[in-house]
Amino acid sequence: MNFFSLSTPVKLTIGFLSLYIFGSLLIFGYLNYQLSATLTLQIDRALKDQQTLMLLKQHDSGYRGMVQAVDNEISSKGKEDRAYRVVDAKGKTLFEIGGLFLPEMKPFKGIKEITLGGLGNEKDKTDARVIAFPLSDKLNMFVAIGTRQLQQLKQELWLTFVKTEILIVLLGAAVGFWLTQRFHGRIESFNQLAKQIVKSGDLSSRMPVAGNDEFASLAINVNAMLERIDRLVQGIRQVSDNIAHDLRTPLTRLRADVEVALRQQDPEIDHATLERVLEELENMQTIFNSLLSLGQAEAGGMRIKRKEVDITAFLGEMVELYAPSAEEHGLELKSEIASDIHLRVDRQLIAQALSNLFDNALKYVPEGGTLQLRASQKDNIVEIVLEDNGPGIPPEMREKIFERFSRIDPSRTLSGSGLGLALVRAFIELHNGSVDVYESPLGGAAFRIILPT
Repeated sequence: MNFFSLSTPVKLTIGFLSLYIFGSLLIFGYLNYQLSATLTLQIDRALKDQQTLMLLKQHDSGYRGMVQAVDNEISSKGKEDRAYRVVDAKGKTLFEIGGLFLPEMKPFKGIKEITLGGLGNEKDKTDARVIAFPLSDKLNMFVAIGTRQLQQLKQELWLTFVKTEILIVLLGAAVGFWLTQRFHGRIESFNQLAKQIVKSGDLSSRMPVAGNDEFASLAINVNAMLERIDRLVQGIRQVSDNIAHDLRTPLTRLRADVEVALRQQDPEIDHATLERVLEELENMQTIFNSLLSLGQAEAGGMRIKRKEVDITAFLGEMVELYAPSAEEHGLELKSEIASDIHLRVDRQLIAQALSNLFDNALKYVPEGGTLQLRASQKDNIVEIVLEDNGPGIPPEMREKIFERFSRIDPSRTLSGSGLGLALVRAFIELHNGSVDVYESPLGGAAFRIILPT
């Protein structure tokens, strides 16, 4: 079986188990080394204590006192893992006792480890630590302590480790199998739903959301994506219908004017017809340019040139620019702009957004009405509000008016493409801001723009 053909949960299970086993081996090796070194150090200290004791007894009580000290040590601590030997200058054994069988050895310095057998039994091999030291000018002594207990402890540690590893591997395999089945089931439900959506084209289907894990987050994100795609598809359909509706009338007029001009064959009529054709074409070009700008803005492909802008002065200029148009429509234009407001924005895009709001207000607010532009800064946001005392916007339309080709008048008798407010939202969101509409205290609509500083 190829490892790369396995499912992701199986790969993860094998990977984690391998990592655990490798890590456990490293930890066990370190613990085994530390245990062996510590116990060996303890044995070596015991051998040096024996050396000190024997030399002291030899010095104080002579040879007999030393032998008596050995008998006392054997009586109190047992002889199974100990051995004592005294040899003369020629290497002849003068005294030997203990449960360990020491081979013939020459005097040496320090402590060393040797392999030996039990007394009278050469086949019963074991390891021991041996220290050699001179008792006097003519006598040398060997003291040995077996490491049988150390070896048994290490074997028990190995056995415990192996049992633990087997248990962990079995438990990990069981958990991995359970996770594999659970993972496969959740993924398979996503795959089936994706196939269903692809096959039927029904974007209203949604992934099941259960629990609060990564699968739930994935399902929520996929559902949000499906909802976004569904809205875009619906928007494309609506845009197509609205374009067909908005362009059918001017195209019909263009065709009628051209047909009349062809029948009349009058230069003056031809000139007037061409002027009307040019005007209609300019209107259609404006619609398509707005659609292009809107598409670029919503897709994030529009480059914005941020510069430090004195918003206070900028809004004052906008008020001066639209004051004559407001007066011409019989409207009163007021302003209430806080001082010293500065933002890093694309001046042209913000100007276009505000111009669209002013144009809408001039179109819908009846003669004798009032427009008011307010601007203030609170903490890290700048709030710009354009409100009026016109007919207002119904609550059910306050979100829809920011969609493409959305019009308050269903009959579409008023001029306009229905793209102005969609461009406003797109341009403001490019600056990480937001725009909404609510009922103005003046009685009409209030468009509020929020821009972060």
